[in-house]
Amino acid sequence: MTITRLDDVEESLRAADPATRAAAVTALTAAVRAGDAPRGAGDTLAWALADEDGDVRGRAAHALRRLPELYIGEDGIGALRLAAARGRDGLVRDTAAELLAVLSRGAGELYAQGLQDDEPNIRIQAVLGLVALGAVPEVADAADDPSREVRVAVAEGLARLSGPAALTALEHLLGDHDPVVRMAALDAAAELGVPGPLEGRVVTSTAHASWQVRRRAVRALGRARADVAVQPLVRALGDRIVDVRRAAVRALEQWAADRPEVVTALTESLTDPDPGVRTQVRWALA
Repeated sequence: MTITRLDDVEESLRAADPATRAAAVTALTAAVRAGDAPRGAGDTLAWALADEDGDVRGRAAHALRRLPELYIGEDGIGALRLAAARGRDGLVRDTAAELLAVLSRGAGELYAQGLQDDEPNIRIQAVLGLVALGAVPEVADAADDPSREVRVAVAEGLARLSGPAALTALEHLLGDHDPVVRMAALDAAAELGVPGPLEGRVVTSTAHASWQVRRRAVRALGRARADVAVQPLVRALGDRIVDVRRAAVRALEQWAADRPEVVTALTESLTDPDPGVRTQVRWALA
């Protein structure tokens, strides 16, 4: 099999015949060794670790082990993570774990250096790379970056990570002096379901001077535990900004059926001066 386009290889890797898929892996490996492989070859081999056939998986694993210089992009890293966690056999899991460790060390050092660059755009790309690698400590360190845009990238990235260090960094960003960063951190907290360590900061943000921050905080509380969210959301029904009040009604609606205090607060909001709020309240109580 001669490699001309990566699409041809991927089509062969979808063939029903395992021998055809194995031949495609072998041909792609040979092309990589000869320097003729198309861009994306590393990602394709990484995904071949998930093949149903043991021979195909084995060929892909051996190729990845013997071609340490092979470029593997973000898509391939995702495949390696999947293989390391849920690979069909020990060879696949071990190969994926070893490659991830190598990539993390090499790329992590490179991205960490990028965090020291004078250009904010370079530092943003470094944060994105570190998030892709799951490098929580390095991402967390960038939470104090002088650039607002970098701190926003950190907040958005932390929504994809986990662990105490990530939550500590996100808690820090929830108190950022810049409202834009704070809103990004609130969105991240909402994506994570407002974990316990972040609850206090999210509640505090419902009293922020910026109404945009208050609205984001109210939206985030819609993803939090009722015991934490209900009281601050009830207070938000009296916010001077209509958009905040509307967000509070939407957040409270989920508890209108089983929390008497929510029903009471929403009923009182039927007299809100804004007709849109009154309409939302009627829907919530219906």
